[in-house]
Order: sequence, then structure tokens, then C-alpha cells
Amino acid sequence: MMKRWISLLLAACMACTLAACGGTQSSVNDSHDADTPSGQTVTDITPQTDAFTDGDYKDVTGETPDATITLSGGTGTISDTTRGSSGSEVTITAKGIYRVSGESDGVTIVVNDATESGNIYLVLDGVTMTAKDACIRIDACDKTVIQCVGDNSLTSTGLAGTVDGAIYAQDDVTVNGSGTLTITSAAHGLVGKDDVKITGGAVAISAASIGIKANDSVRIGGGTLRIDAGHDGIQVENDDADGYFYMASGAVTITAGYDGVDAAGDMELSGGTLDITAGGGADRSKNSNISQKGLKCG
Repeated sequence: MMKRWISLLLAACMACTLAACGGTQSSVNDSHDADTPSGQTVTDITPQTDAFTDGDYKDVTGETPDATITLSGGTGTISDTTRGSSGSEVTITAKGIYRVSGESDGVTIVVNDATESGNIYLVLDGVTMTAKDACIRIDACDKTVIQCVGDNSLTSTGLAGTVDGAIYAQDDVTVNGSGTLTITSAAHGLVGKDDVKITGGAVAISAASIGIKANDSVRIGGGTLRIDAGHDGIQVENDDADGYFYMASGAVTITAGYDGVDAAGDMELSGGTLDITAGGGADRSKNSNISQKGLKCG
């Protein structure tokens, strides 16, 4: 994980303002014309140029895929068996571009490139997946980029145990594209044990628990993201208490039963729009064991 960033004054002021409000709704955008407390200076934030890589934005939809994955009922079939295997678990074992199409019930796409040979691009092209467990599970990969074309939906109905997200990634995962991705989950929506990035597309997450849960970071660099979560909208935390949230552009709307965004470490907001409805506001959380703030960071 790259060096975590020091929270800048603007982000800190916005976090404090949202945490202190008594209402349930908070909005933040990238206009800097709010009143400044006496004796303090608000400085425009320079977006972090190293927060995203070319691969996070790369459009591979016009390129010939290395293999296709066709979903049908309880089976997924990969066209090149030297790159993986077919069945109720469709396994991908090498870097490359994989175009996914069709509709399935009970199928999981598993990314398991143990050598971490390079980026794996999953192009979801009009996909509908329903599963008791994770629809997409990333066991090992340098980076997995989920690129959306057309309308796609992932629904996970069970999710008992350690794999507790409709998308569950042990390594870095990015979501982008020109299409839509709708995630519905009985537990968490998108879980990343390293970095989670949204750089494009229209992503909608409805989760009984946490919308996006990451260990190292959540970074928003484009697209639109809408989260409806029973617990936190976005939660970033690890044992070192240095998980961070960074937003450079895009539009995020969160409705959360607990905190809107909860980062154990730093938080930096340098652009885009962020609209949060938290579960009752700070006044309510003062008299409760549940934290219900718009923005909360360490």
C-alpha cells in the first residue's frame, strides 16, 4: 500500500462539520466558498497523482479478449482451458482480458493467478449473476479490473463465513467502464482486503451490512456510486488503524444506517460530489452505542 496521506485542513473541516450536525443528511461538494473560521486558512487540495494508475482507467472493451466466459444456469464455460477451468466455479489463472456474458444461478467467477503475473480485466457485458456465495471472488491477482459494458447485476443471497461480499477480493480491485453494475447483498456489497477503486461506470450497491468494506483504502476517481447500506456506507480499517478514504472526482450518494464514510486513518477530499444521509446524525449517536456520522476518520 502506498504511503498514507496526511489529512488536509479542508477535509478535516468538512469531517468535523458533518460529525457535529444534528440532522441526518450531509452534503459535500468541491466548491470552496464556505465560511472559514477566524484565524484559519483553507487551501485548495492538489489531487494525488499517484492514487490511480493507467490500468485503473484503461478501456479494453475494443480489444480482442484472451478468453470468453459464458454463463448459463448453474455453469460457466471458459473458452480457453489453458487459462482456467469451467463449472459452477469458473476459475481464471492467468493475466489477460476475459469477456463475460450470460445469466447464471449459483456460479462464482474465481480469480486465482498465484504468480500475480499482471492485471486481469473482467469485462462484464450484460451479465446477470445470482449466487448464495460471492458472485466474483478474487483469491490472488496483481490487480483485477472489473469493467462494465451495458447493464450488469450481481446478487448474493447467503454469504455466511469469511467470504462476506458479493464481490470479495483478497488483492486490489478496480471497478470502471461505461455501463452499470448493480450489487445486491445479504451481507457486504464489495469487500477488498487491499485497495478498492471506483474510476468509472454507474455502480449501485444495496447491502444489508456495509456497502464497501476495505482494509487499506477506498479511492474514488470517477463515475457515479450510489450506496444503500444497513451498516456503514464505506468502511476502511485495518489492524494498524491507517486505512484511508480518498475522493478525487465522481459523484457518490450514500444512505447508511450507521456512518456514511468511516476511515480508521486519513481522509482526503479533493473533488467530486459527496452526498450522505447517515443514520440519525451525531446528536443521536451521542446517546447510543452506534456511531451515525456523515464522515468519520482517525
